[in-house]
Amino acid sequence: MMFITPKPCFSLNHSSNRSKGYSLAELLIGLGVSSLVVALALNLYQLCRQSWQFLAAVDTLYQNAQVAFRAIERQAELEGAAYFVSSSDNHVLLSTPYPSMINQHESLLLMHWAGADLLDCQGNASANPSTMISNSFKRNTHNELSCKDTNALGSNYQAIAEGVEDLQIRFAHINPLLNTLQWRNASELFGPAEIVAIEVCLRMVTPMRITSTVHHYPSSKAGCREEMIATDGRLRRVFRRVIALRNRFGVYG
Repeated sequence: MMFITPKPCFSLNHSSNRSKGYSLAELLIGLGVSSLVVALALNLYQLCRQSWQFLAAVDTLYQNAQVAFRAIERQAELEGAAYFVSSSDNHVLLSTPYPSMINQHESLLLMHWAGADLLDCQGNASANPSTMISNSFKRNTHNELSCKDTNALGSNYQAIAEGVEDLQIRFAHINPLLNTLQWRNASELFGPAEIVAIEVCLRMVTPMRITSTVHHYPSSKAGCREEMIATDGRLRRVFRRVIALRNRFGVYG
């Protein structure tokens, strides 16, 4: 008797268990999606980088402006300051000078007795309290605010703040006869004792461009002298501060 072994209804094919490859269409779709994700990531990185550069530039402008204002304010508040000296008969005398303030193009001269404050704008101390410290502030060709004591022998201008593209000064002048207050330029002043405040205007600028396509000011924006501010991609800001001369109030002659 012969036995016939039944054949299976299907045959095992090892090739059917192998992974199939991607079709050309699937590869193109995957490549397109990957490229889109990479492009979005790069664009987001670029936006974040530009935002960081912009915020860092704004912070630098504000810091440099604060440094410049602090240096000028310190010396302006000493303008006309009094100091005490002893006379030969042991009486204490009050010396109250009123030195003049000089404003030329992008410069300012503030003077005070060393007896009121021994330090000049650079932090150098005077050995004689009876000498006059004459602090000259001016903007140099490197967009820096520099200063020196012009009465000190061998003194040189030193930079104290960067990014100063323009420096302009106005004076609050009191007319003692009309009892009026008016802002004037140095050439319009009648006498330094009638000045009760000064206005300092700084136009600050970054040394390099933030971006080549972004203009941070519209064309109608004006600077310290109502001039149009350039739109060359560099960040600019205008700062104004009024400094009251506390030693001048009520003194007109």
